[in-house]
Amino acid sequence: MFHNFLIAIILALAMFVSYWGVGRMCIWATNHGILDIPGERSSHMVATPIGGGAIIVLVTIVGFSITGLLIPHWVMPNIQYYLIASVVIALIGWLDDLYSLAAIWRFGVQSIMALVVMLSVGVYDNIGIPGGEYISLGWIGYPLTFLWIVGLVNAYNFMDGIDGNAGGIGAVAGIIWAIIAFYFNQPYLLTLSLLISVSCTGFLGHNWQPAKIFMGDSGSTFLGFTFAVLPLLMLKVTGNMNIPVAATLVVAPWIWDATYTFLRRLWRREPAFTAHRTYLYQRLSSSGYPHRVGALLYIVLSILTGFCAFLYLVVTQWWGLFLLVLVLFLLITQLMIVLVSELRQTT
Repeated sequence: MFHNFLIAIILALAMFVSYWGVGRMCIWATNHGILDIPGERSSHMVATPIGGGAIIVLVTIVGFSITGLLIPHWVMPNIQYYLIASVVIALIGWLDDLYSLAAIWRFGVQSIMALVVMLSVGVYDNIGIPGGEYISLGWIGYPLTFLWIVGLVNAYNFMDGIDGNAGGIGAVAGIIWAIIAFYFNQPYLLTLSLLISVSCTGFLGHNWQPAKIFMGDSGSTFLGFTFAVLPLLMLKVTGNMNIPVAATLVVAPWIWDATYTFLRRLWRREPAFTAHRTYLYQRLSSSGYPHRVGALLYIVLSILTGFCAFLYLVVTQWWGLFLLVLVLFLLITQLMIVLVSELRQTT
């Protein structure tokens, strides 16, 4: 009971500090000229402070570390490698916010941190499938896990393009992982997940349309990295081979958006690695809908696919196949909403 009370206090303080800190960051960034200047690929019209995600990082890491110090028997083996790697990821993101680093430096650091986690926490070696069977990945698990980590870091970063989107899906994903951690009786990962959710919620107080500050790469890459590593940590302590699939369902809406857009640009022979505003949520905004509509759509989709992710871990075997089909339907609906919106605009 005491531990529950202590965590409640930490979470309440985390939300307050996140909201207050992002407000202070907004003033500091404005005074120091740390602004996102609108361009032809931007979804905003006025110069806006950037770097609010740094407060998400600070609140999450400090709160998580304090929890470990106050309740040491909760601490997981090798968790320090995640903490170090996530801070490094956030720092390179912060430097990119300030100085627009070359992609090779960002990708290089992300790759090294992915390898650090793989060597210390582990990789996906078996993946459970409906019917109680599993696929043994063998050596393929190493490049697959590497792509999973680096891919999610960048996919989440791509979602930080309209007001409220990155913060909203971060808050939802944190709640979903908290539910999963509670189900598996993993209080330390439960605390990490809730800290992410409340810090994102505090950030949303300043980032919901009209946004007073943007998250920036420091926060978005940190969140993407954390949502990539959380299932690896959960798999390490539970051994549940259904976790890789569940983890994919948690992030399905924005992984689908990033993947579909990448393949679409390749098909249309457009530069796939240069900045653009053709992600599905951005196309919805370009169709005339306010940012809050796109953000709410992704929040609702994340809740639905996240709930499917949790159910995938707890329902009987063949129900898992139904859940996968349901998520596929949701992702097709996500695409159709954008296509219909664009069609209505042209007519």
